[in-house]
Formats: sequence, C-alpha cells, structure tokens
Amino acid sequence: FSQSRAPQEGIVLPQEPVTEAPPIVTPEESQTDSFVQITPENVLPVLQETLDKPTAYHQSYTVSVGADDAQSQRSVELWVNWPLVHGEVSDKNRTKTVISDGETAYLWYNSDPNYITVPLTDSVEIWDLLGLPAHDYLAALADAEITDADYLVLEDPRVQCAYVCTQAGDVTWRYWVELDSGLLYMTDVLERSTQVYLVRQTYLELLAQEDESFSGRFQLPDGTRPFAAEEE
Repeated sequence: FSQSRAPQEGIVLPQEPVTEAPPIVTPEESQTDSFVQITPENVLPVLQETLDKPTAYHQSYTVSVGADDAQSQRSVELWVNWPLVHGEVSDKNRTKTVISDGETAYLWYNSDPNYITVPLTDSVEIWDLLGLPAHDYLAALADAEITDADYLVLEDPRVQCAYVCTQAGDVTWRYWVELDSGLLYMTDVLERSTQVYLVRQTYLELLAQEDESFSGRFQLPDGTRPFAAEEE
C-alpha cells in the first residue's frame, strides 16, 4: 500500500477489519487544547507552515494488513538520524533489518546474516521496504483528492492531531498527523468502507543527533559502516 506503487512484500491484515476511527475529543469538547481551524481547503498550507519534523528520533509502529481470512500483524521500529534510517520489521517468525542513507538500502534477516543491496529511486523508497506510508506525506496529500480535514484530539493516549481524508475511487486513505512532532501518528486504508491497512504509533522519543542509541545502528552484520561519512 505504499503510495510510490512500488512492488511490496506480502503484508498481512486483520481478519476482522475495523472501520471505526479511534475515540476523539472534538475541539468544542476540549477546554485546554486549541488549534487553527482545519478544513480540506487549508489543511496543506497549515501543515506546511506550522509543522517541523524532528531529524533524530526513535519510533515504533504496529502494522496490520489483511482481507478475508488472511491476516498479519507486525511491528516496525525506527531509529532515524536524518538522512540515515535504521528500521526493524518483526513478526512472530523473523526480523528484517533495513538501513539506508536515502540513496541506497541494505536489507537482511536475523535468520541469515547475508545482506542484499537495494538502490533507492523515486519509485522505491526505504518506506516501501519497511511496509510504511511514505515519510513525505505532504507530497502524497498534494497529489490526492482531499475530502475531509479537521483538528482532532485522540484519546488513550491523548494526542493532538490534524486529520486528513483522501479519496481515489473506492479507496480511502486517512491520516492522523501528530501536531507536536509533525510525524504520522496513524494511517489507514479503506476499500469500500472495509479497513485493509492500519499503521499506528506506539512509541516516540525525540533524540539528539549524538545520542548513544544510534551507536552501531547504521552498520552491516559484518561490522561494515557503509554510511560512515554521513555519521561523522
């Protein structure tokens, strides 16, 4: 379901699709949270002018993809020290690790230390290899038909979000952008009102670029550091 339309590895979805959005508190119900009114007409300028994505952070998502009796759920953990990205995609069977500098990606599995090299292009990004929506969601929104937008406050945990809904035929993309971080908090895809893809953030920690948690994250299984120049 990457918006780059690049070929994807099989991803598994929930057997019983959920079509309801998470609980929200509307702006009228919130006495302490306030944000500029968001509409389909102004949501892009609002996001472009008010949000500033962090360049160094540790983030985790749960990902569900599926239809009918096929299902799969996995976790994706990211360490981002832009432009360097270390991602780990885990299910009950194995873990796939991907590292990239935005131009080249290296991919391997915990069951096999041998890695493969993947040149990245406009049609194949690291987010495709991780099974996540494109990091540049603003570009995706600019090319889509926006049918709804609003300011929402999600509950449990309480997160202030800009909500954006886009439509393309029978397919609906919904985005919840966390206003504090500028990162995607949640995204889902509906096909004829049935949810077939769901990504939801479970953890986020903003880091300094020199944080020790990045140590060893951008090296290959044999210890080679292909992005040494970018790390310095």
